[in-house]
Amino acid sequence: MAIKSFRSKALKRFWQGDVSKVKADHVGKIRDILSVMHASHHPQDLKAVFPSFEEKKGSAAGVYSIQVNGNWRVTFQIESDGAILVDYLDYHGKHIRAVK
Repeated sequence: MAIKSFRSKALKRFWQGDVSKVKADHVGKIRDILSVMHASHHPQDLKAVFPSFEEKKGSAAGVYSIQVNGNWRVTFQIESDGAILVDYLDYHGKHIRAVK
């Protein structure tokens, strides 16, 4: 499942090699998440590596998330065997919605 698009400019820059816009203690975990996501064939492959992997419910149905640390998550949607709208955010108090 290739990474096709980013919502987060910080993650896009990270993917291109610039780690300066993400929290320093998150660099290793984000690198692992993006690498596994990019190499996986199905979203459920991520569950085997990241126990925090989950699909959101309600208005966020179709949004997947993986915990980075504490409230911080990498979220994404899937379209045509690729991850789209890959985001990096502090979940606390945020209302997440799927983009249709």
